[in-house]
Amino acid sequence: MGGPGLAESRPMLRRAKLLLLLLPGIGLAQTSAGTVTAQVTSSTRAAGQANRAECASTTSLATWNLVTTITPVVANGDKWRLGTATTTSGCTTSGGLPAGVFQDVTATGATQSITSVPVNAMATTAGVSSCTQAIDVDINLCVYYLPGGLTTNWQLAALGTFTYQMAIPPKPSITGVSPGDSQLGVNVVPGTITATETATKSVTYTVSCAPGGGTASTGGPGNAGTIVCAGLTNGTAYTVTATPLSAAGNVGPVSDAVGPSSATTPLPFLSFWDKYKSDGGVETGGCSTGGAGALAPVLALLGLIVARRRRP
Repeated sequence: MGGPGLAESRPMLRRAKLLLLLLPGIGLAQTSAGTVTAQVTSSTRAAGQANRAECASTTSLATWNLVTTITPVVANGDKWRLGTATTTSGCTTSGGLPAGVFQDVTATGATQSITSVPVNAMATTAGVSSCTQAIDVDINLCVYYLPGGLTTNWQLAALGTFTYQMAIPPKPSITGVSPGDSQLGVNVVPGTITATETATKSVTYTVSCAPGGGTASTGGPGNAGTIVCAGLTNGTAYTVTATPLSAAGNVGPVSDAVGPSSATTPLPFLSFWDKYKSDGGVETGGCSTGGAGALAPVLALLGLIVARRRRP
């Protein structure tokens, strides 16, 4: 009984294998998805984020870098489709193939960089309603594999995340200015969160020191605390302000201005001798009799100390 039954099952197994080969969509669905990241092309910031201006711009572009477990065949006309989705719905894994944010791209390898992807289209396809929201919005990046360029037996090939950082930092305060030689040390304190100013993570500040009617000098960007405006003119009073910048490059409201006043006027550095002369000192230095006479008690005291130290 066992022998004939096994013999009869072998043709069925062969037909099942043939069916899997004829239906690549079934085989493809078993392949795990790879990873994809996106970098705004004009940005020097870390990958995976865009600011308000980049979100709204129709000319801002991104590069997608994908790593998959699929080895496409160029000769077969295999393609990638780039899509985005909300983090709630996630990337589609079955059913109808979603629309892309970009034209389908020829798949040249399991690892591939795809350039000139519109940043604004990435947002709208994922349902981002506004590029001026007070909160950051995360989306999913989705790369679909289209064997032969066809939309029938597609597969999710890679996925990742991307953040539209729309939040702006709150208005900072300047709590003090310390004059120095050709510079001002400006103490900057972070502002308080409001309904529309919510960015607080990795915020940096740029300080502006503007003379009356002249070109402003800047200090920073730097973290909250003392930021130095250098290269200033001694004796000139400056108007000082601080501007916050979020990690993605969103500019927040400028602080209230400080100065111009004596507190915002750089002063030349005075040495001990300069200070002595400015306070009315008349000695000119050197080895004059008066100078030597004035030093005599000091030298005598030093000699006495050395003599005591030499006693057994």
